[in-house]
This record gives sequence, structure tokens and C-alpha cells, in this order.
Amino acid sequence: MKTLVIAAHPALDTSRLNRRWLEEIRKYPDRITVSSLYEKYPDSVIDIEAEQALAEAHDRIIFQFPFYWFNCPPLMKQWLDEVLLEGWAFGEGSWLFRGKTIGLAVSTGLRDGDYSPNGDYLHEMNTLLLPFEMTARYLQSGYEKPFIQYGVNSRTSEEELQESAERYARHVLEAQSAEIKVES
Repeated sequence: MKTLVIAAHPALDTSRLNRRWLEEIRKYPDRITVSSLYEKYPDSVIDIEAEQALAEAHDRIIFQFPFYWFNCPPLMKQWLDEVLLEGWAFGEGSWLFRGKTIGLAVSTGLRDGDYSPNGDYLHEMNTLLLPFEMTARYLQSGYEKPFIQYGVNSRTSEEELQESAERYARHVLEAQSAEIKVES
């Protein structure tokens, strides 16, 4: 199974972790296709047909992004809005994502304990990522448990970044069975 990673980081050149993640998974071009939205579309004009063709050619899609403002970066949201069109991704006679698997790879500068009922943000990360799970359900796709890296900041060592990148590559390479199964 070949995996498509759709990455969105508006400042990838200064990112320590998301850039490292992409460098690591790009070592496996026979198994992983990387589509870095801000690199491909600096003018925010998405080639919808090209992106749809990429999605059609893969059985597993992972959305990779830094988590800020409790959501994904704007270009990823734009991708979702413009590429996942009725009549192509879903709708009468066209459920392109049925049988595909959707996953997430999310980085955050805060600790995992901050995302808990007793933490600063009162909700667990899986709750905050629920719109992505619901998108997968709506598209009749499977949804994998998200790969989340907490606590990335300027004090994160190069060794910790590399370890995270290697764990991420293993996660992407090891196709997981989706947690949500949709009956055909």
C-alpha cells in the first residue's frame, strides 16, 4: 500500500520538526508520496485536478501539520474545501474515499498534559481533532489513530527531533488498520 502524505506548514524552512519529518519520509519514495502544500502552492492557488489525481492513486492519506489555533494551517483547510468536491470525493455515484484510510500527523509545542480535562486546554487532542475524524467518516474512509508529537520547542534537542522523525517514518511505513471501519 502506497501512502500519500499531504503536509502543510506555512514556514517549513524554519520548522525544526515538520521539516525533519518530511526529510525522513522522503527517503522512501517507492512507498511514500509527499505533497507539501506550501512548497507547491506559495500563491495558495491549488491545482485541484492534480491533487485529486494524487488522492486517487493512493489508498492511504496522512495529513501532516503543526497544530495551532486548535486547527490545521489555512492551506490545508483550503485543500479540504477545494479538493474534496461533491461528485468526486463523495455523493451520488462517487465515493472515491470508500475503502481508503485517512490519518493525521500533528505536532504541537505544548505538552500532552495540557490537552486533558485537568490541563490548560480542557480537552484531549483526539477531541480537538474530531473534525478530521468526522471528515473521514463522512467520506466513508477508515480513520487511523493520529501520530502526535507533543512538546516541541526551541529546547527540543536534535536527538529528540531525529527520534521523532524515525518514529514517524515507521508509523507511515507500517500501514495500520483503520480504527473506524465503514461497511460498504
